[in-house]
Amino acid sequence: MLIAHVSDSHVLANGCKIAGKFDTGAAFDRLIADLAHQPVQPDLILFSGDLGEDATKEEYAHIREGLRILGIPVLAVPGNHDSRAPMLESLSEMLGVTESGHLCVCNTEFEVAIIGLDTLVEGAPHGKLCADRLAWLESALKHCKDREVIIFMHHPPMATGLDDMDSMGLLEGKEAFSRLVAQHGKVQGILCGHMHRAIQGECGGAPVRISPSASHQIAFDLRKGTPYAFSSEPPQYMIHIAFSGEPLISHVVSIP
Repeated sequence: MLIAHVSDSHVLANGCKIAGKFDTGAAFDRLIADLAHQPVQPDLILFSGDLGEDATKEEYAHIREGLRILGIPVLAVPGNHDSRAPMLESLSEMLGVTESGHLCVCNTEFEVAIIGLDTLVEGAPHGKLCADRLAWLESALKHCKDREVIIFMHHPPMATGLDDMDSMGLLEGKEAFSRLVAQHGKVQGILCGHMHRAIQGECGGAPVRISPSASHQIAFDLRKGTPYAFSSEPPQYMIHIAFSGEPLISHVVSIP
């Protein structure tokens, strides 16, 4: 099973640029072209949040039309720049909805079961897994108790050493999430975004893979108290090779 893991496209409509520099709409179009020309096509695209920059219908329409060109199944969860209502209105086929209104998804159609977690706190940059979302995750993992699972979410469930970004990370629910992952015992990987860098780690005994941004990266800087800054690195995404009974294999792909 081949998974294209895309994150943090931050699409803006009408050619607008982030920081007057990053044309995220054009970067998204180059992402679609790069995926379309991959000699081995992914079986699934997982979009781990921050699809749009301002969460407008125009941004989500641009994303929807681009992804439809590929004809590849897509599952998505929101990031801190997304908003549930317009995202659900425009991209409903890519999403799931819990009874509490969170955009979580559980899909068992593939070789490895896929669980998507909504970590969004609307109007805030940090993430959260509240009691409702943790209860939903516990139920989803029980539903997949005999299956290997990949979990994808926006905010990573670990610190990365990028101090400013970690201050906007998953600030609630990390410990309970880690316990649930460990209890299940068959989580093959946890796929995240938010950090705008390729980072690897571990949570609950499962490998964590943080995808770089499909638009613009954040500079590598481990100094404490230093504000994040953008870098000149190219747009990137990840390709994961996931087979039942095998460790997750992950590649970073740069977009020309």
